[in-house]
Amino acid sequence: MVNIAELVPGKPRVLVVDDDCDLRLTLCEYLGSFNFMVSSAPNGSEAINVLHSGRPAFDIIFTDLFMPPGPDGLEVLRVARQLNPLSYVVVLTGYSSIETAIESIRSGAFDYITKPFKLAQIEIVANRIVEHLALSSDNKRISQKLAMVTEKSGLIESRLERIESLLSRLVTNLPDSSKTLTPLVF
Repeated sequence: MVNIAELVPGKPRVLVVDDDCDLRLTLCEYLGSFNFMVSSAPNGSEAINVLHSGRPAFDIIFTDLFMPPGPDGLEVLRVARQLNPLSYVVVLTGYSSIETAIESIRSGAFDYITKPFKLAQIEIVANRIVEHLALSSDNKRISQKLAMVTEKSGLIESRLERIESLLSRLVTNLPDSSKTLTPLVF
């Protein structure tokens, strides 16, 4: 896996939501070993409460699709994207269908993974998300620099216009015989 600390400042925050305790703990330990700050919830209701808690937003959310009773993974996905449109949500399911895959992606899921899966699949998806986070961070930083350069360029252009205006007035006020300027030689 890519060294996350090199790509993204700080530890990416991950929420793992699954009613299968063993799978949830396995994912938490696995992702924690890659320098993620991991939290978990055993069902959709708790996940939504965590998302609404006012804690710092999660960068990545892995959620099971079906977690009866209560809100399912699609509801967790909708709430997560509503509260933080920049979060990446990955839907996990043992009951995959074309319909739920399409609905998940249309609702904003970054990916849709069917169970049983290999931990390497989670690693690959997490790597892709970390790369997206890094690109997004770089884009923001470069956009800020561009805005600063554009602002400075505008100031320089404004100063040049004032200098040209002053020079024009000086040339206008010179007597006719001295209006021919001789080039300076260094």
